[in-house]
Amino acid sequence: CAGNCANTAPYSDNFDAGLDAIWTNNGWVVDASGTGSSGTGPSDDMTGGGNYVYYETSGSPQNPITLTSQCIDLSGLSNPNLRFNYHMYGAAMGTLNVSVDGTNVWSLSGDQGNIWNLVQVDLSAYAGSSVTIEFEGNYGTSYTGDMALDNITVDEFINIPVYGCTDST
Repeated sequence: CAGNCANTAPYSDNFDAGLDAIWTNNGWVVDASGTGSSGTGPSDDMTGGGNYVYYETSGSPQNPITLTSQCIDLSGLSNPNLRFNYHMYGAAMGTLNVSVDGTNVWSLSGDQGNIWNLVQVDLSAYAGSSVTIEFEGNYGTSYTGDMALDNITVDEFINIPVYGCTDST
């Protein structure tokens, strides 16, 4: 997205007030109290008591679904980074892809447990420019594939502590 951007980083959305106007939504559902299917999806948002967006995979789900930002100007950030929480719990979990300006920068498939996980995606290759960010949910094999997103932030890189054993041997 070249030219003037109406949206400037730092930017953050926790969906507690619904979807910000920055997003074009093609299939994600805003929710606060758990998905309708057992054995999949979150029961609450990341912090407790707020909203998140999720992919409902029961019935005849749309596939894929997308959540696409308008242009976001990164020129005010020295070390731009995308952070978000994802919840990918269910035996039939599909794939979550994240793209920046149409280039896939992050992807994850399969059951990741009944927990919210935090990920950071380095956007330093886009420093000084403006970008669009797209989250794409892809259907797995059945209704137990409700993935969710919360707390999407575009800001400076931060060091996130890694707990547990980090020695692969």
